[in-house]
Amino acid sequence: AWAEDVAADLARAGGHGLVLAGRDQPPLVHYLAAAINDAMGSAGSAVTYHPITNGADGSTIAQLSEAMRTGSVKTLLILGGNPAYDAPADTGFASALVALDGSAHLSLHEDETSQACTWHVNAAHWLEAWGDGRASDGTVCIQQPLILPLFGGVSAIELLSTLAGHDEDQGRDLVRGTFSDGRISGWDPAWRKAVHDGVVPGSASKGQVPAITFGSPMPAGEAKEGDLVVVFSADGSTWDGRFANNGWMQEVPDTLTKLTWDNAALLSPATADALGVRQGDVMTVSVGDASIEIAALPVPGIAEHVIVLPLGYGRRFDGRVCSGAGVDVYPLRSSHRSWEPASAVATGATYPLATTQMHFAVDSTPGKGLQERLPMLFREGTLEEYKADPKFAAHVGHTVHSLSMWEDQKQFEGADYRWGMSIDLTTCTGCNACVTACQAENNIPIVGKDQVLVGREMHWIRIDRYFAFDEDGHGGWDADALKGVALQPLTCHHCENAPCEQVCPVAATIHDEDGLNVMVYNRCVGTRYCSNNCPFKVRRFNYFDYYRREPLRSTGLLQVQPDYYLRRQSGGESLRSMQFNPDVTVRMRGVMEKCTFCTQRIQRAKITTKNAWVKMSDAQKERDMRVAIPDGMITSACEQACPAGCIVFGDLADPTSRVSAAHGDDRAYELLSELNIKARTRYLARLTNPLHSSAPAAGGHH
Repeated sequence: AWAEDVAADLARAGGHGLVLAGRDQPPLVHYLAAAINDAMGSAGSAVTYHPITNGADGSTIAQLSEAMRTGSVKTLLILGGNPAYDAPADTGFASALVALDGSAHLSLHEDETSQACTWHVNAAHWLEAWGDGRASDGTVCIQQPLILPLFGGVSAIELLSTLAGHDEDQGRDLVRGTFSDGRISGWDPAWRKAVHDGVVPGSASKGQVPAITFGSPMPAGEAKEGDLVVVFSADGSTWDGRFANNGWMQEVPDTLTKLTWDNAALLSPATADALGVRQGDVMTVSVGDASIEIAALPVPGIAEHVIVLPLGYGRRFDGRVCSGAGVDVYPLRSSHRSWEPASAVATGATYPLATTQMHFAVDSTPGKGLQERLPMLFREGTLEEYKADPKFAAHVGHTVHSLSMWEDQKQFEGADYRWGMSIDLTTCTGCNACVTACQAENNIPIVGKDQVLVGREMHWIRIDRYFAFDEDGHGGWDADALKGVALQPLTCHHCENAPCEQVCPVAATIHDEDGLNVMVYNRCVGTRYCSNNCPFKVRRFNYFDYYRREPLRSTGLLQVQPDYYLRRQSGGESLRSMQFNPDVTVRMRGVMEKCTFCTQRIQRAKITTKNAWVKMSDAQKERDMRVAIPDGMITSACEQACPAGCIVFGDLADPTSRVSAAHGDDRAYELLSELNIKARTRYLARLTNPLHSSAPAAGGHH
């Protein structure tokens, strides 16, 4: 019935409809998607096709490996990538590379391919290099560096120019020569404009409607119905392995599994029951003659008889961060299919998986306690329900009038600013960009797998994940009963009637003149009373020292601290110190930390605005006695990084600000408002548009 309804919708949409196939889907699915789009007339309207003007010649990495083994290729230059690690196992690329007479690898890092090559060439980061390229529509783009190469690296075009014997090997001259047909001297307004704009106007290729010929569908694979199938997927943290040595990425919890520092065999609860495994049980997964051992992690929503193996772990080089993290699943991956028939058996062993799902739970009551509390925490409704009752979110729970112990109605009277935040649950995808941006902005340390296992991660923002099941689901694990996933970012709400302040014995957590809930680090003695009294569990006790906890790193014959190893080539300033935000106090004796609404950015904007106000004339000052910060001038790190724009930060004292409008939205609600905490952060209830939805009866959600 669902498929028939979708087909009817697409038929009505005609050329305005579109069918998309995921990048991990097998060729057959892409074939069918293209056929449907062609039949609807979407080609040229909803979907456009552009020719590839500088594509590869069609050779495959399997053909290259065979050429290396037969001696047709004696010397190989590899520009980026890491094929010795991630090439399909059946190509034998790594062994063929080692046997070559000579090889070189241009790469940002020394990795498995660098170790297999004769030479490793230090690559310049793309932010350090000149370059050009084409966008998906063919538009020519000009890339200019933001900084000189910190370690003297070279770009791919500079290396190729040197090997080709060209005189000019500077990236800028090479890019300009390509743009100007070899002319790199004299004033060129077109070149200056292209560098300024970043793109060359009018260079996009014209969209085409290719003649698609549909013959017999290509085979879907050898798996039969009921057989186990292995699916290889890019990991949300390491991708294909290129980010495995990034501690921020390793420690951020996966959106759905909440797993850190590892990959696991993801499978449905029904498939796990059939195999007799639970979370952390080690399985032997075999594809053909190859096999690996990996821990199981049941996740609702995965199709039955499918095992998902995330790529990018089990690295085979001595990475400072990635060593020992996860299992390499590339030995099972062939060059023929991304969906492989497989078998799996439990070994009887167990392996600890560091998942954060139950860490800092707002309501950890087992059984129905959380089920009854969840609608109060995460509020959602259908589009029809919203049309019938736009304020449905406010009617989910009943909040009695609460009397405060304090005269808080005068607490922030006359304040110039009232900083607040809004989070739209409809547009939040749980991508974790806000989590990592906050970590970068505030120098939040990674703690490692052993500390995550005991609930010691330091993130100031977390993404709470809830699976939604039908009420008649069999124990909540039936795949057919799964309705969806609820994702909710949670951080300090900067409550005006803050429970944390009422229990701090040394007044380390207080409000400033703008109503921000701030921490005075020098006062904090680590009682952690505030964390115990926080209803959202968003405060972290941090006693990690960046410098003293660093292990020694080997550099040739010398053992030196990383602080001295990573020195800039000029000036002598430690490069490592450039990572740290100078506006954030060093805190290694043990202090309680949490979201500050990026107070350093607020203060920077205040200073800039005040300096401009001082320069005003007296007449201007009389008209504007308040030092007004324009709305949007301050963006918190999480708001700046959010790709969906679901986070809005601003001044609630400004009735025209975006955050004021969001707080006044019909969908806005305050989390745990029954506690009378007067939170400065409000959520916008999630709206869904299910296939079959009817308006509620009269009275709505009252």
